[in-house]
Amino acid sequence: MTNRTCLFRFTLVLLCLMLTMPALAQDDMAELTISIGARGFGDAAPVLIEACEAEVGGINVEWERISDVPNESRSIYVTNFTARNPKPDIIAVDVIWPGDFAARGWIAPIEDYFGEEALAEYIPGFLAAAQVDGSTYAIPLYIDGIHLFYRADLLEKYGFEAPTTWEDLIMQAETVVEGEANPDLSGFISMWAKIEGLFMNWLAFFQGAGGNFFDADGNLAINNEAGIKSLTTMVGMLESGVAPESILTFRPNDARVLFQQERAVFLMVQDFVLAPLTADDSPVADAVQFTRVPYFEGKDMTNTTVIGGFLLAVNKHSENVEAAANFIQCFTSYESQVQASLIQGKVPTRPAVYDDARIVEDAPGVAALGANFVYAFARPSANTGTAYPEISEIMQTEISAALLGEKTPEQALADAEAQIMMVMG
Repeated sequence: MTNRTCLFRFTLVLLCLMLTMPALAQDDMAELTISIGARGFGDAAPVLIEACEAEVGGINVEWERISDVPNESRSIYVTNFTARNPKPDIIAVDVIWPGDFAARGWIAPIEDYFGEEALAEYIPGFLAAAQVDGSTYAIPLYIDGIHLFYRADLLEKYGFEAPTTWEDLIMQAETVVEGEANPDLSGFISMWAKIEGLFMNWLAFFQGAGGNFFDADGNLAINNEAGIKSLTTMVGMLESGVAPESILTFRPNDARVLFQQERAVFLMVQDFVLAPLTADDSPVADAVQFTRVPYFEGKDMTNTTVIGGFLLAVNKHSENVEAAANFIQCFTSYESQVQASLIQGKVPTRPAVYDDARIVEDAPGVAALGANFVYAFARPSANTGTAYPEISEIMQTEISAALLGEKTPEQALADAEAQIMMVMG
């Protein structure tokens, strides 16, 4: 065989290999689908997906845009899980879902792909929402929570600083409202309609009184001194006029609108209101400030920032669980969270990011909110699993009964505890 023939055959083999390499590489790629709301994560999603495809390597990720309305997206997920559909591989889950989804065997434990050191970099109170029986089923993506917004101009006028305790808040609200003599001005407004937000409100008061939904032994612990004090205080704010009767119909945005119309001294809702309140055309843009949710006197070490937000979980039926977990590592990394904040205004779930120079300079509101998440805690969904929706409904009903004067706080909490114990067996 001549050298020319050998060279010709070698060239043919090399050419064949080159032609088949892309196909082989494509076959080796893990095809992942991530399901996340288009409005919720918006412009940040495609940027982070592209960056993480390159960083992780060997993956091709499709963004499945899903409804930003939690009940709608949850319904879609449940249908997929029930059918044991392997897609989507990665889902964005509301903070109250991991316990339920894990109990039903729908999402995979993924702590082994992270390790204790890596998990410790996320806000502990948020990560706890996804930790069930020693396993971690989701990784915090972005956080929101309830904060206390206030009219700094009115507080300054009467010589007050932002209140730290409920006792101070009530006194300040009464003083300012009386001094302003404006019948359209309320002292305190929030979301006290019979919704999930009402349960979150009571939990903030409850934790600020030193309470915990479950005690150290895992027993239900709401019908106690902290529980009664928290609900009695809420009832008292209504009876004294610090909170208007209309608060019982308010959802978050209803309260925000009233505050933005300069008709309230204090507002306690989630941090999504910060953008409209500080917009150039907002009447309170130069006056609004915020701080952590108050606690009761002597309970300054309690966590009072009730959190919401989303985490990323892996579909247990996914054919690429490890690749999906690796992608989540990248998508929730330090740098990814910096970019999500700068691009979409998302509040990071890694405390270290709040001090990043880029965040401090270009997203000061995000950095300021971070201080309140030091006091973050999640609703009791991880420990209640599939029963959480029913438990929340019970609490909403009984809290409303006390606020409407249909039951005393003591009776409402006793009834709630009895019903919840039946639900949990």
